[in-house]
Amino acid sequence: MPEMFENQAMADAVRRLVDDTVLPNVEQWDRDDVLPQGVLDELGRLGVPGALVPAAYGGRELPVSAMVDVWRTLAQGWISITGAVNTTALATQLLVRYGTDAQKERWLPGIATGAIWSSFSITEPGAGSDLRRLETVVEPVDAGFVITGRKRWIAGGFSFPLAAVLATVKGQSRPSCLLLPAEGRGSATWTTGPLDKLGYRGVESATWTFDGHHAPGAEILGGKAGVGQGARQMVDVLAVGRVNVACRGLGIIDRALECALDEATERPIGPGMLGDHSHTQLRIGELRSRQLVIEATIRAAAEAVDAGASDAAERATAAKTMASESAVWAVEQASRLAASRSYTGDKELTRLRRDAPQTQIGEGANDALLIAVGKTVIKRRAT
Repeated sequence: MPEMFENQAMADAVRRLVDDTVLPNVEQWDRDDVLPQGVLDELGRLGVPGALVPAAYGGRELPVSAMVDVWRTLAQGWISITGAVNTTALATQLLVRYGTDAQKERWLPGIATGAIWSSFSITEPGAGSDLRRLETVVEPVDAGFVITGRKRWIAGGFSFPLAAVLATVKGQSRPSCLLLPAEGRGSATWTTGPLDKLGYRGVESATWTFDGHHAPGAEILGGKAGVGQGARQMVDVLAVGRVNVACRGLGIIDRALECALDEATERPIGPGMLGDHSHTQLRIGELRSRQLVIEATIRAAAEAVDAGASDAAERATAAKTMASESAVWAVEQASRLAASRSYTGDKELTRLRRDAPQTQIGEGANDALLIAVGKTVIKRRAT
């Protein structure tokens, strides 16, 4: 019962934030490419970034399934906000599952209060889904590590105090997860730059270049036992991230349906309204049906992640890929009803048309994820 109360209280507070602050301002924020710090501060106050932190470290210790409504509601306002909280959730899962006691004590209490947000960095200019092409290298020194390499698509890459970075320790064949504090970011040896994006604006998406950067506060996740285990660790927690991306897709579907209903009930056509016509009823029926199916898929995936089920990764991948493909489809269906009104700069459907494709590549490109699932299923059948 306490967990249910915590979840509902957070969901209600997030709903008020979205209705009162996000939706009235999101088109301007999108044009200006800014996510106000005040919104992130309020999310921190509500406990959203630290929701998965164990109670022993001051967090709410909510399961992933309890966050579905929160992440979905944020995405109904703007998927960029859902994306901004995602990487801190991933870092929380890394620390909880693989961190040393000292690492947990160092970072989790700050995440719980909203004082610490974290980036999550795997992607490089030449390495995305293919982790064999990673080139970033870290070398242990007496105090910390020296880092050389390049990273990109880092959410919170200009302002978040912590980053979990996949890099290879010099002399090792497999990469490790480096817990990297922000001290020194923006210096001559750790330069940052922005990525100009079609959509998914507002949330910071940075590029990083390390040129022999000395990071005295950096350490390998899990200590000595974590050396060479970074890929396994970071991929392991991506099921949580894929549930988050699926919620972004569902939030877009929710808003596309609302836009379609506005057209159906407010737009006169002939002697009646657009919604009086069977083709409109058909499209809205399809939108509503897809919405219900995707919601059920996401909830099942989140519950599987919480339970540590053997098929949790597959379910999270299925939820993410199907929700993202459905988001792009839903915007198209609503846009057909809105016609030219879906293609002007101040309309919600125009923004959704730009945002929806981000969900197809966030936390793994859909084609790469589906190929991996297909290989697994074929191998399972063959054996």
